[in-house]
Amino acid sequence: MGTRHIRAVITMSLESAVQIVAEVFHKYAGEDEKKNTLNCEELKKLLEAECSKKCGAGKMKCLMKRLDENKDGEIDIVEFGALIGMMAKKESCS
Repeated sequence: MGTRHIRAVITMSLESAVQIVAEVFHKYAGEDEKKNTLNCEELKKLLEAECSKKCGAGKMKCLMKRLDENKDGEIDIVEFGALIGMMAKKESCS
């Protein structure tokens, strides 16, 4: 298998992963009238259903504060990307 083929497989896998992350985000963001953001409750449902994470109110408040860069009380898909990075590094609010 040549380097070009390996690079194509890796790229396709990354593209697939990004597509899945976006689909999961929109599945939960679509629960209220704001279709392109997650509120605290939607984020909690997403984490509990998709990641098997149990999140108490204090942890959710901390997580929302860390993720909500523009301080609008909602998490958009770009801010959600920061959560994916935190999960990859295994960071969280303790």
